[in-house]
Amino acid sequence: MSDGHDECGGSAGRRGEGRVHRGWALFTILCMTFMETLDGTIVNVALPTMQAELGVEATQIQLVASAFLVVTCAFLLVFGRLGDIVGKVRVFQLGVVLFTAGSALCALSSTLPALVGARVVQALGVAASLANNQGIITEMFAESRGRALGLVATFTALGAMAGPTIGGALVSSLPWESIFVINLPIGLVSLLVGLRVLPNRRPAERRSFDVVGALLVVPSILLLFAAITLMESGVSPTALVALAAGAALLVAFVLAERRQEEPLVRLEVFRSASFDIDLVAMVLVFLGLSGVTIVMPFYLQDALGLDPAVAGLVMACYPLVNATVGTLAGALSDRVGCIKPTLLGQAVFALGLLGLSLLTLSTPVSAIVPMLMFTSLGSAVFQSPNNSLIMGHAAPETLGFVGSLGNLMRYLGQSLGVTVSMGVLYGAMSARAGRVVTSYVPGEPELFMAGLSTVFRVLAALVLVGLALSLVRTLVIERRHR
Repeated sequence: MSDGHDECGGSAGRRGEGRVHRGWALFTILCMTFMETLDGTIVNVALPTMQAELGVEATQIQLVASAFLVVTCAFLLVFGRLGDIVGKVRVFQLGVVLFTAGSALCALSSTLPALVGARVVQALGVAASLANNQGIITEMFAESRGRALGLVATFTALGAMAGPTIGGALVSSLPWESIFVINLPIGLVSLLVGLRVLPNRRPAERRSFDVVGALLVVPSILLLFAAITLMESGVSPTALVALAAGAALLVAFVLAERRQEEPLVRLEVFRSASFDIDLVAMVLVFLGLSGVTIVMPFYLQDALGLDPAVAGLVMACYPLVNATVGTLAGALSDRVGCIKPTLLGQAVFALGLLGLSLLTLSTPVSAIVPMLMFTSLGSAVFQSPNNSLIMGHAAPETLGFVGSLGNLMRYLGQSLGVTVSMGVLYGAMSARAGRVVTSYVPGEPELFMAGLSTVFRVLAALVLVGLALSLVRTLVIERRHR
């Protein structure tokens, strides 16, 4: 682990890359980032059409989305470690190949099992590329890491914003398979350009791969994320068994890693309180962000009665702000350091969530949009500097692992956000109604509004916990550098 030379962390990068090649290398990574995010959101739009044409139940078609998420999370750490062993670019390019091939297989699938299997191939590709993209950027852009990571955040937001629009247009006019076909040219361009411009460096030292650790951590994460996904619709015996089994395997993994000479996960990285706090802050912000994106559509469509198209336009302002501000926040962190923007972002985000808790049935759309944009501004200001802080902790030989861990924390926050928000929403509605409530109740909008207010207050409180920890982190760093 690197303690760093500035408040954004260590300088792990190399400065010898040509600016032209570095630009094209960044383009390759951004293409892959956009494609992966686009695919995640575009599939959600097409699920009803897939369900009808494949002749399956709604609970079954959800496997197309959930299997993708769970497998991606399960293999992030494995591919991150592989990147540190055999070279981050090699594993990143493997990810591009797998994702592109998986997209082709999805387009050719005529049954649900085949489609889910193809989505698993896609997920392996996403895991391989996501686990190493931040490590590659950190190596190549030592002096402007924040700006480069900000561009990644921008393209992530653009993919999320474009997915529903492009997906809706494609599914309306073309077969659903077309949503996967559009990935093919982007994947091929990313692969071919990357082969020419990405710096394919092999580590100086040869290291072994921890097979035992991989065999324990993959099923552990699979079970834990599957449990979280199952709990979105309530606590069940199946979810509890998956949670217990995943936790047991995780304990076994930690015990095994302590005895490994070349462990999959270097547990010593977690001895840095600053590093741990940066990860926790990321989880809590993405938990809140996920809560906003899952609860607000219910408010706009069910409580206010807005047309889905209008509701979609209102929600589009959220990723729009992220796409606009992400790069600016990254550039700002290169100038003033990473700590102040992360603190400011968490504070603004928490205030925005508290503002959303005050929404009523009479709040006009003209007021909702600025409130959403203000909330999004907070998360946008936070993300790039926080990523830079996390990557700044990594020594050159652990960039792949740290980058994969950061992405795993982001997915963990998003998954927990859905589960926590839905649990709090329906729990508060049930308490208010005096009976079990599991959905919006027509004719009783006050039940939903009570739940919505509670959700956003809880999310704000969690983000404030992250802010408090970050303030403690800042005091520790300042004391250390006196």
